Amino acid sequence: MLTNGFQTDPEKEVRKGADSELIDETEYDSMVAEFDLLWGRTTTPQEQSRMERMIRLIDAFENSRNSQNGHRQN
Repeated sequence: MLTNGFQTDPEKEVRKGADSELIDETEYDSMVAEFDLLWGRTTTPQEQSRMERMIRLIDAFENSRNSQNGHRQN
């Protein structure tokens, strides 16, 4: 699926989920850029659902990264 110029695969996101394997940094950067584009305009209910999924994945990625950084400092 192509959304706002960014290649996305919602099925891949659903399979991974926020509690399982996380997105990689490249996917994270693309997802944040897509979210920012959606945030700046009026969205459809489908886009709002996508944004909710993106928030979960972005939060999970950031929490994982912060957790890993904390372990490295110990």
